[in-house]
Amino acid sequence: MTRTVKRQPKLLLAISVAAAIAASGLVAPALVQTDSSASGPVAAAAPSPVSAAGAPAAAEALASRTKKTKITSNISSATISRYGTKTSTTFRVKAAGTKLRYQWQQHSASSKKWKSIKGAKSSKYLAKASTWSNGTRFRVIVTGKRGKKISKTAKLTVLYPTKTPAKDAAKAFHLSGLRQGVDLSSYQYTPSGRVNLSAVKSWAGTNGFTILRNGSGSRPINTSFTNACTNKAASIGAAPVTEDCSYATLADGATARGLKLGGYWFNGWISSIDTTSEQLFANSYTPTASAMQFVTWLEADGNYTGSVSNSDPIVLDVEAGSAWTKTSAATGKKYTVSLRAWNASEVTEFLTVAKRQLQLDGYYPNLYVYMGASNASRTANGAYVWRDVAAVARLWVAYWGTDNGRVPTKQPAVGPWASYGGWSMWQYTSNNRISGSGVGALDSDIAKSSAWTPR
Repeated sequence: MTRTVKRQPKLLLAISVAAAIAASGLVAPALVQTDSSASGPVAAAAPSPVSAAGAPAAAEALASRTKKTKITSNISSATISRYGTKTSTTFRVKAAGTKLRYQWQQHSASSKKWKSIKGAKSSKYLAKASTWSNGTRFRVIVTGKRGKKISKTAKLTVLYPTKTPAKDAAKAFHLSGLRQGVDLSSYQYTPSGRVNLSAVKSWAGTNGFTILRNGSGSRPINTSFTNACTNKAASIGAAPVTEDCSYATLADGATARGLKLGGYWFNGWISSIDTTSEQLFANSYTPTASAMQFVTWLEADGNYTGSVSNSDPIVLDVEAGSAWTKTSAATGKKYTVSLRAWNASEVTEFLTVAKRQLQLDGYYPNLYVYMGASNASRTANGAYVWRDVAAVARLWVAYWGTDNGRVPTKQPAVGPWASYGGWSMWQYTSNNRISGSGVGALDSDIAKSSAWTPR
C-alpha cells in the first residue's frame, strides 16, 4: 500500500523556522518563498531584527512590575481584659508587594512551636480573650510574587480579675487600712446558682465584708414576678416594696463566717414619682414609709450591728429602675411611667427617718448613699446636686473603669464628698470572679477602715 504523506506548506515551515530563530535571539535572514504555482521564487518580507539581549530585557521589565515583598508597618503587643469592656484587640500588618497572601500564627506562653490559625488569612486578626490565654504570641507570614516576610512577634497580655483589690488600691493610691468584699442580693441566690459564702470569705480575708440588699421598691403595686430564690410566682400587694428573699439567709451565713455586714435598700416607687392621679404605681407610698420598712427588716433579719464603734453601713441605693405600664380600671387608659432615681429631698427624707428610728431603738446609725460617680459629681446651677446629702451620709460610689475585675487606674469622682474625706466604699467592678463561689460575675468593693465607724 502506498502511504500518502501530507506535507507542510513551505511557507508555514519557513515562518516556523523564523520564529525559532527569533526566539534564540539571533538575527534572522530574509526568507525566500518558493511557490510551485508561481513562475519563480518570491521574496518574503524579512521580520524585524531581534536583539540578542531582547529576552532578558523583557524579563527585567516584567520584574520591575512585580514588587518585592516587604513589611511596611509591623504588629505590636497588646493588653486586653478577660472580662469587661475591652476583651479583644486587632493585630494589623501593612505590607507591600505583588499578589500578597497572609497567614497568622500563634504559640502559647509555654510553647515555642508556631501553629497556623485556621482562617486567619487577611492583613489583620481579631484576637479575643475568650479564645487566647495570657502570654500568647502572634505573628503573620506575608507571601508575595517576590519573596516572603515574617512579621515581628506580638505578645497578648490578658488581665484577669485580681484577688487582692484592697492591696492593689492601697499601692496605687497611697492608702492604708483598706478591706475588700462583695455586695449580694437574690441575684446570687437563685436555685441554679447560690453563692458559696465560704469562698467569698476566703477571697475577702480577715477583714472582709458583704453588703446585702435588704429590700426594694423597684416594682409597682399589684404586679406579679418570679421569686428568684424559689423560682415560683409571687406578687406585690398594696405597698410597692418587697424584702429580698435571700437577705435573712445570707446575713446569717455571713455572720457565721466572720464577714462584716452592711445592708442596702433600692429606692423605688413613691407618690412623687407616680404621675397618675389614681396613684396606679405607688399607691401614695413615701420615702418615710420606705425607711420604716427598711429598718424593720434590718433589725429583724439582718444581724444588724449598730454600736458606737462598730456600726454596719445602712445604705440607700439611688438608681433609676424600669418603665412599667398600668391600665386605669376607671377609664381603661394605659399609663407608662419610668422609675426615676430619687432626688435629693427624697433621699434626705429617707435617711432622716431611718436614722431617727434606729436611734430610738438604741442603735448608732451609719448612713450611706450608693450611686455612680457621674451622679455623685453632678451639678446644677453651679452647685453640687448632693451637697446637702453629703453632709449627713457617706458615699458608696460605683466606678468600674473597664470593668475587668481589677481596680481602675484612677479613683472615682466624688463631688461634694471631697469635703468629707471622699468615698468610704468603692464598688470597683461588676465583673469579679471568685473561685468556688458557685456564681459568675460579682459586684465587688473596697472600703476604708473607717467605713464601719459612725461618722
